[in-house]
Amino acid sequence: MEKSIPKCGKSERLQVLNQEKMDRISSLPDEILCHILSFLPIKCAVQTCILSSRWKHLWTSLPCLCFDDSLWFKDKRPGESTQDVLTRFANFVNKVLLFHSADINKFSVHCSEPNIYLTDLPPLKSWVSSAIERNVGDIELNHVYVDVLIELPDNICTCKTLEMLKLKLDFDFKIPTSRICFPSLKCLHAEMYYPHSTCITEKLFTICPVLEDLLIEIHLEDKHSVTNLNISSLTLKRLTLSLEKVLFSNTKHQVMIRAPNLEHLCIYDDTLVSYMVHELHSLTEVHFDIEFDKYFVEDLQEFDPPNIPADRMLQLLKGITNTRFLSLSAGIISALDCAFEDYIPTFPYLTYLKVEIEESGFRLLPIILRSLPNLGAMVV
Repeated sequence: MEKSIPKCGKSERLQVLNQEKMDRISSLPDEILCHILSFLPIKCAVQTCILSSRWKHLWTSLPCLCFDDSLWFKDKRPGESTQDVLTRFANFVNKVLLFHSADINKFSVHCSEPNIYLTDLPPLKSWVSSAIERNVGDIELNHVYVDVLIELPDNICTCKTLEMLKLKLDFDFKIPTSRICFPSLKCLHAEMYYPHSTCITEKLFTICPVLEDLLIEIHLEDKHSVTNLNISSLTLKRLTLSLEKVLFSNTKHQVMIRAPNLEHLCIYDDTLVSYMVHELHSLTEVHFDIEFDKYFVEDLQEFDPPNIPADRMLQLLKGITNTRFLSLSAGIISALDCAFEDYIPTFPYLTYLKVEIEESGFRLLPIILRSLPNLGAMVV
């Protein structure tokens, strides 16, 4: 005879049901819950405070505070103006920073309406300062204001925890008189519109003691002003430089690069500025995308004498002869063709060449190949 299975009593069944209804997520440690919330938009993460008393204050310990006004525009109220939406967004940022009580790993502000003059918003300077006071490690500011020079707080230069800084806006701040700035900064991405401060372009990129990754985008417009960019670093490994000509720009801008440990170099330039390149002993990969057309360039008359484009390209090539990988745009070949004297520096270690050549530049190809004794592969 089969043995009957005893039935559970009422209390046992209730216990099983209670276990099934138990909120297992809420029983997790605060650190894990905050990590989960960090994957949500900050607006949604704050709204979890209404779930229960357990969740009421969790958002005040979020490690990442990433503010994006697109959610506010998505939920735009009937009859609400754009300025009203931006004001609500700013009030939310103020509230979060006021009640936040933990250190911040990442702080970012992104505005999806960059063409709006945000005159009534609280200054971004105070927001950044609040993040710095909470030992922030990563700051990203993207399209916050347009046509307004943003003054960042002075303590951003001395922040010991800041390792990554991305500024996609026109900014300025007081560089300390000492030679040390951003003591822990390893990655810096900066976009500047018609640089107003020579102190920023000539000093900032030389006084970061541990900088490894640098990306600079500069929009040049004023035909009567000259921008001198000085990049000198013993620790820099990756450099991306983009120079964009907006409307009118002169050809007297200068870029100086001195980085003995630089491995990767990318330059995008439609202005054909003057380059002074020194001590690039560790280069392995170089990309040059320089726009120049001797037949169609509008300000060719500014190159006096006319062989200046070729001289500038040769000067740039002389500084990168240690590289193993080299990519050249058609504009470089066109510039060299302005006054070419059958000379190009030797690249003893180059094994891979990628070059764009238009019909008029093919006569230079044999001259280039003679300067590459160890070339293994070429893409045209």
